[in-house]
Amino acid sequence: MKTAEIIKMGYVIQAFLEKEKRIDAKPKDLMPILIEKGFFKKDHREGLPLRALLRDLDRKNKLYLLPQVRADRKAKNVSWFFNAIKS
Repeated sequence: MKTAEIIKMGYVIQAFLEKEKRIDAKPKDLMPILIEKGFFKKDHREGLPLRALLRDLDRKNKLYLLPQVRADRKAKNVSWFFNAIKS
């Protein structure tokens, strides 16, 4: 996914989190709106497409493109959570 698309996705995520007043939303919670807006074609394994994108951004050290994301790192796994940015 291109950088511009990821940045647009961040705006969609921010609007969703603010509207729904969600705290620590998981990737599976965001998939319906991201599919509706055309960022992904379908969900697979409860948010796998978004988790794969987050892992890719993490490897490339570009998680800053989605400022709403927080990574909770464990020994083997990473849990991803989204919170609205306070303005």
